[in-house]
Amino acid sequence: MNVSTSALGVRRRKPRSQDIDDEENAAVLKLGPEFQLTQITNNGEQEQLIALNLSEARLLIRAALKERKSKQDAKKYEEEDEENEREDEIANIELAGPNSNEVTHKTLNYLSTFSRFKNSFSTETVEKLLNDFNNQASEPLHPFELAQLGNLECEDAEEAKSLIPSLSNKVSDVQLKTLLTELRKYQTLS
Repeated sequence: MNVSTSALGVRRRKPRSQDIDDEENAAVLKLGPEFQLTQITNNGEQEQLIALNLSEARLLIRAALKERKSKQDAKKYEEEDEENEREDEIANIELAGPNSNEVTHKTLNYLSTFSRFKNSFSTETVEKLLNDFNNQASEPLHPFELAQLGNLECEDAEEAKSLIPSLSNKVSDVQLKTLLTELRKYQTLS
């Protein structure tokens, strides 16, 4: 008899019984406690949730690494910075430094690959567009929804609402299409 030993004595985990409506209703944004709109800081103070899109995260990490590198070798870095005005010309590995870990290199490579807006001007403009869009929406958008609009390259409102179903009752297709067109103007092609 040919029986797999891995199947013997193993109890299958039964799926939790849930209401079918809960599983199928993706139009309601259900995020964990780490995505509550009001967060408690380490000092015990309350602050609003900030959700970054990939482009913003890339800029912040690169700025932090540049700051760290400038403290390590200020004179050498100033000379290099004058030669390389565009921040994308500096390689991620060189920016992170030879002593940084593999996770830092992989994170920078991921962000460089998937961020839509490569320079600070376009990232700041997109942030302003998303905030203005949020102010015009019939129901305020969650910061996570705004970050996803900045991350995803949706062609039209239908695609955006299929990828972010919770938008369906908050914004009209016309508003969403206008935003997506504006976002596409600032996208860095490289």
